[in-house]
Amino acid sequence: MKKKHLIIFLLTAITIITTFCACGEKYVSVSNTDRADSLINIAYKKHDYNSLISLADSFQEKNELSDMKACYWRGYAFSRQKMMRLAESNWQRAVTLPIHTDEDREYYAKSANRLAGALLLKGEHEATMKVAIPAMEMMEKTGLDQSADYTYLLVTVGCCQLKLEKHYEAASYFERAYLRYSNMTVQDPTASQYTNAIVGVITITDNYLLQKRFTEAFYWTTHLEELLNQYKLLDDAEQTFYDKQEARLNLYRATTLEGMGQHAEAATAYDKARQTDYARTNDGKLEATAYLMSARRWEEAAKNFEVLDDQVNKYGATLSLDIIQHYLLQKYRANVGANQVDSALHIGMQICSALDSAVVQMQHDEALELATLYNLQQKEAIFIQQRTEMAHQRMVATVVALVLIIMFFVLIIYFRHKAAMRLETAYYQLEIANEKTKESSRMKTSFIHQMSHEIRTPLNILTGFAQIISTPDIKLDEETKQDINLKIMENTIRITELVNKMLELSDVSSKTVIERNENIPAVQIAAEAMNAFPTGEKYKIPIDLQLGDNVNDIRIQTNEQAATRALVLLLDNAEKYTKEGAIHLKVDHPSEKIIRYTVEDTGIGVPKAEADHIFEEFVQLDESKEGTGIGLTVAHSIANRLGGDVILDTTYTSGARFIMTLPV
Repeated sequence: MKKKHLIIFLLTAITIITTFCACGEKYVSVSNTDRADSLINIAYKKHDYNSLISLADSFQEKNELSDMKACYWRGYAFSRQKMMRLAESNWQRAVTLPIHTDEDREYYAKSANRLAGALLLKGEHEATMKVAIPAMEMMEKTGLDQSADYTYLLVTVGCCQLKLEKHYEAASYFERAYLRYSNMTVQDPTASQYTNAIVGVITITDNYLLQKRFTEAFYWTTHLEELLNQYKLLDDAEQTFYDKQEARLNLYRATTLEGMGQHAEAATAYDKARQTDYARTNDGKLEATAYLMSARRWEEAAKNFEVLDDQVNKYGATLSLDIIQHYLLQKYRANVGANQVDSALHIGMQICSALDSAVVQMQHDEALELATLYNLQQKEAIFIQQRTEMAHQRMVATVVALVLIIMFFVLIIYFRHKAAMRLETAYYQLEIANEKTKESSRMKTSFIHQMSHEIRTPLNILTGFAQIISTPDIKLDEETKQDINLKIMENTIRITELVNKMLELSDVSSKTVIERNENIPAVQIAAEAMNAFPTGEKYKIPIDLQLGDNVNDIRIQTNEQAATRALVLLLDNAEKYTKEGAIHLKVDHPSEKIIRYTVEDTGIGVPKAEADHIFEEFVQLDESKEGTGIGLTVAHSIANRLGGDVILDTTYTSGARFIMTLPV
């Protein structure tokens, strides 16, 4: 009886203490949550993103901020610091967390919106829809489908459908988004709501322009004009914002009208844009270059691009690959079109110098992000460990009350043993990753040197011709002038191709499937690759085409341009290592499901140990050879995204044999 009374007393005491602690925790939670939100809002308004990250970590550790909310704010702060890998990691975690409260639903929607936007910007359209569509379904079920986050997700999905050439579906999503924007501005006619709607319509217009669908883009400029006319009547409207968007409206119209062949109307719209204050700013001048380039008004475009360096310095930006692609290359083309040879040459040399810096800076930023990501994972492990310990403490109390203390200790030992094994495995994986990082750094450095050499060679040729042209009193006959012009254009194209090849490399890691919407003869890909393959002094090795039985009758469903590009890269690789004889290109049909393209050379071959390594970025087994070490990487990526593959046949010993397969 005494034992029974003792057990009842212990259970009663534990129940009272647990209830008291729970009440206390609830009271503190409300107070601390308000304090956490207040401090986070202060850091957000001050744009103090480092403090925002620290506050999210601290409050999450103390359970004063939910995991969902902490992940959203960390992702937001990292995105503002241009650390998109870390931002995506936090938002990705947020959308996988369980939803317990209305606040969780709100921040789930915000995280999904931000993540979808980041993935769309990277061109990962299928991944974007996998995030956006489930989020929209959840918001529709819980009554959040009238929010700005839901509406912008409609725009995001529409942009993805447009990129995937599903034009009817894209138009449907865009119209749904505009209908919601209209409803929101009617229900809450404030400058904030109109700003959201204007930004959404600008995004739609921009994406139609990128796809060169000028008729649809012009249609959306009418919606933009309607919103701007309503916005300027508001009491809290900002004149600066209105002036900027009015300039953009007319620049968009100028570009769309030019694309539709209405040149005079386009020029009128452009003149109207120039009357705004924004058009006279440096930002406005750069935005106007899109129309000027499409209208071939090269000299005006080149004049506007003169402010580019000032804008880069103003915003403290570095010449990244994006800036080189979207601005510096366009500036170069404008000067070439304006026949300003000296300026074009100077910009070409600037591109060469900027490429080195951009790649090194990209490598440095990636290293910093990886280090920060590793630290965040460690912090998260600590959070999990702390919460696990708290759960264990509660379990101890329950076990004591139920007199199961022995089983409790057995479980503790078991979990600690598992944790130790996981920790040991994690350290081993980290060591492997560290070695791979060192090797990747070495290969990237070699790649930078190789690209510098590849670009400086045509630049030196351009410099020589520029000196000849600019020499006073020199007389050149017409044939010599034509030859000089031809060489200048050839080397200009060579520089552009090298830059495009680097940009092509950035698409290698994409998981987006390439659309296979062309039904063509299988041999046509081989023929197009041979025709596209350059000939001349550099390329002397002939290509021997061999066709298997009945292969002329085979047609495949694929993307001709992408498949041809992959095969050209394999032929280019074979040419580098073939000193004599010929490159053998064989097309055969080994099964009903695949077509096979085999490229054989008589070069140094590839060791079996390098069979997988050879397809990694920047790998060159013979670094004395010209090239960038990315051809096989790009070819492998394209084949995979077409549903096929590129492999190295390690049984071939007379050189190297690469086999590309495509599905029939």
